[in-house]
Amino acid sequence: MAKKKATKTEKPNAKKRQAPNLLIVESPAKAKTIKKYLGKDYDVIATVGHVIDLPKSKIGVNEESGKFEPQWQTIKGKGAVLKRIKKAVVDADKVYLATDLDREGEAIAWHVQSYLKKDDLDRIVFNEVTKHALEKAIETPRKINADLVDAQFARRVLDRLVGYKVSELLWKKIWYGLSAGRVQSVALRLIVEREEARDAFTPEEYWVVKAGLTETNGKYTLETMLTKIDGKKLDSKKHKIGSETEVRQLEEDVKDGTFILSKFKTRKKHNRAFPPLTTSTMQQSANTIYGYTAKRTMGVAQALYQNGYITYMRTDSVALSDDAIKSIRQTIEDKYGNEYLPQKPNFFKNKSKNAQEAHEAIRPTDMKNSPGLMKDVLTAEELKLYTLIYNRALASQMADQEVEVVSADFDVEGASGSRYVFHAGGEQEIFDGFRKVLGTGRKDENILPSGMAEGDEARLDELKYEQKFTTPPARFTEASLVKELEKLGIGRPSTYASIISTLFARAYIEKVEKALKPRDIGRVVIKLLKMSFSRLVDYEYTAGVEDSLDKIAQGKKQYADFIGGEYTPLMQEIAEAEKDVKKEDLVTFGESDEKCDKCGKKMVIKLGRYGKFLSCPDFPKCKGIKALEEDTESMDFEHHYLKQEKCPDCGGRMVLKNSKYGKFWGCENYPDCKYTTGLLLQEKCPECGKPLVEKKGRWGKTFIGCSGYPDCRYIKKTKKSKSK
Repeated sequence: MAKKKATKTEKPNAKKRQAPNLLIVESPAKAKTIKKYLGKDYDVIATVGHVIDLPKSKIGVNEESGKFEPQWQTIKGKGAVLKRIKKAVVDADKVYLATDLDREGEAIAWHVQSYLKKDDLDRIVFNEVTKHALEKAIETPRKINADLVDAQFARRVLDRLVGYKVSELLWKKIWYGLSAGRVQSVALRLIVEREEARDAFTPEEYWVVKAGLTETNGKYTLETMLTKIDGKKLDSKKHKIGSETEVRQLEEDVKDGTFILSKFKTRKKHNRAFPPLTTSTMQQSANTIYGYTAKRTMGVAQALYQNGYITYMRTDSVALSDDAIKSIRQTIEDKYGNEYLPQKPNFFKNKSKNAQEAHEAIRPTDMKNSPGLMKDVLTAEELKLYTLIYNRALASQMADQEVEVVSADFDVEGASGSRYVFHAGGEQEIFDGFRKVLGTGRKDENILPSGMAEGDEARLDELKYEQKFTTPPARFTEASLVKELEKLGIGRPSTYASIISTLFARAYIEKVEKALKPRDIGRVVIKLLKMSFSRLVDYEYTAGVEDSLDKIAQGKKQYADFIGGEYTPLMQEIAEAEKDVKKEDLVTFGESDEKCDKCGKKMVIKLGRYGKFLSCPDFPKCKGIKALEEDTESMDFEHHYLKQEKCPDCGGRMVLKNSKYGKFWGCENYPDCKYTTGLLLQEKCPECGKPLVEKKGRWGKTFIGCSGYPDCRYIKKTKKSKSK
């Protein structure tokens, strides 16, 4: 092949000129955006996340010295990245460590500096990837904050010590492969205890009573609700009408009574704007409105931040910079007018228990980039999240919503002498204020009839009543779990998504109709942790650890002292658990009605690696064992799955079972009848018309094929997700 001739401006084998300044960041996408803003005088190179960490194959912490030195090593595959960084640094006149502004970013910067063996590199931080923010950061560099690094290392080392030590115990006492993380275990405890409360819940009957009234002279009619009896407020749990008999007695008592309007109030109420989004509230809102998981939300937010559209997305602050407030207020004035602009900016107090780190809420970097203008720039899910962030930031600086609230209480004395209060109320929007952007969120209640005045008398037209039952506490959703973790001060904004993802990855929880439900193994793990490590899964203790990490970050506490103070009691707890905990106590769920075929004793329900089963209580002396029907609560038989009723071979009842290849239907008469089938779907095979079946392959991957296999070998193709 002929060689291309060099042009006048191009020399053969010319070496590309290195820019005099070098920025080291974490993300290639972020590097690309920064390069666009800073121009030819700056090169930007990415670490692609962490480059150095604790080893995977061993604990990686020197426990003997008492100083608990981490044994850092280069992450597999990151050696080439570090060499590329080292080469770029040699050719640069000025090097800036520009990783994220939180503790984790500080630790990555420290690792890079340590690898390069340079202690004179400048550290810069910025809350948004914009030209102005970058230039301002470069003008005000600093050195790496050793206290922030120590705080991050303390978190990493403590999590490693707890994870490795407690997980080893789980392997011995339950089965190999289980693990227990410090913060994840506390989140799991919340989910398990909520489920236990649901299991222990006993529904109680109560009745809601409504009265249709007409003013004596016919001026108005309205519907009221019974709220008090003899001065006691009705409550579905404490003070209630508990039976239809009581309702009938009440109806008889008030049917001829005169209802007197004893209290009539009209007042104006101001509803203040909501603060801009934080990491927690962004995850909650995205989950509630769009059904996004915390992990998905953070992935989308990361892309928006790296491309320069929003500020840093890991923050628990509700504050906005002066420049941001000025820009938002100008947008409100231009788009909605002065009536929607309060005289002074709105400021908000931080409700997060341990708010720290990033100093500003999540907001757009440029308010001129309205969601309408971003439709052709962002993906569909990016646009949804960007709209959420934009609207919350905009609404946070808008005027209050004003509503008129009207309430009326009618008193009536029954024939028995008992006194009853029937209440009616409503509200009407006068000025929408910030709701102009966010919407009302609900329909306005009907305002009460006009012409009402205290002293009015009314007669009973009709008494309506409805039987109800108290409901158990709701399971956590991802949104409500994140809210509870933040309320208790557990974890940090950057950890919420990984906490929930880890619980799913370990199969400790599952999702049932968007709610989080603990699986049996999750219950067993929490049972052991509460039995032997009550300190580690205590909510106040876990929040206290965050306080200690904050003190390390502030230079008020030493790394080695903190780790030492946690290590000693941990090892004592492990030693006691090694001695006292028995596997049988953990995996046994109680006695069953089934009798052992071998010895006749009542069998017990146990948990194995692939689900619950029946075992002889004398195991291993007697090896009697039976399969146990799986819980079908999470199965959607109305829309997705077909319920298997009878065995086609023997007519026996089909029960749901579990194996290492997932759930399947099996005959109750096993082992006499060995008929089994996978999870049949309501969807039909397009080739033969038989139901499709959900299966799990040899390598654990789920696929959908024809239940007529091997006569029909149809396999449904799955759509590959589009990459950006």
